[in-house]
Amino acid sequence: MNNETTKGYKEFTNVIKRGKWIILLITILATLTATLITYHSMKSSKPMYQTITSVVIGNRADILDAVTLGPTFEQIANSSTISKNACAILKATLPVSKIQKSYEITVSADAPILTITTSGESQKESMAISNAVFTSFSKEVKRLYPTETVKVMESSAQNDVVNNKFKVLNVILAFLLGLFLSVFIVTFIGFFDEKIRSKEDVEKYLGLHVLGNLPKRNKTHI
Repeated sequence: MNNETTKGYKEFTNVIKRGKWIILLITILATLTATLITYHSMKSSKPMYQTITSVVIGNRADILDAVTLGPTFEQIANSSTISKNACAILKATLPVSKIQKSYEITVSADAPILTITTSGESQKESMAISNAVFTSFSKEVKRLYPTETVKVMESSAQNDVVNNKFKVLNVILAFLLGLFLSVFIVTFIGFFDEKIRSKEDVEKYLGLHVLGNLPKRNKTHI
């Protein structure tokens, strides 16, 4: 069993050695292609800026009630009503579909704190969407729960661009994909390759015992 395993491992190693240039070429091509595509995508994409606004819901007296209503507030925040009202607040300068894609709202699990993360093609646009979404949300909460209060705890604008960065992960994934794909191709070709290259191949394919082998000589020695 160990002998067969050793033989199988040796055959696999020999196949990889014979196809090392194919493996190298495919891996390099895949990595270079991913690098060029990622670089082109980075250069051609428009810069996107972020604004993060933290909102506190409820007063000190009803803080526990506000915590239990967290999932409800999250449902309200992510409803289509918020984006529609935000569009009206912005006087339809941006379509509802774009506003919906421009913000993400999350609610803390152990505190009545809601985080609004918005993105825009400029810092001004990002902040405008954030303010419109907050105003729309606070009005909707007031309509459904008149006693609740909604206050801005913190609002910060991200100066650096969001999606205008070179994505190294894409290149790493392309490298690994190229490597695995090339190894698979070389192994697959080697599986059907019946050329005799070694004494092991002679014994395997011809069923003959090898008495000896001649040493390799350079042409200059002949």
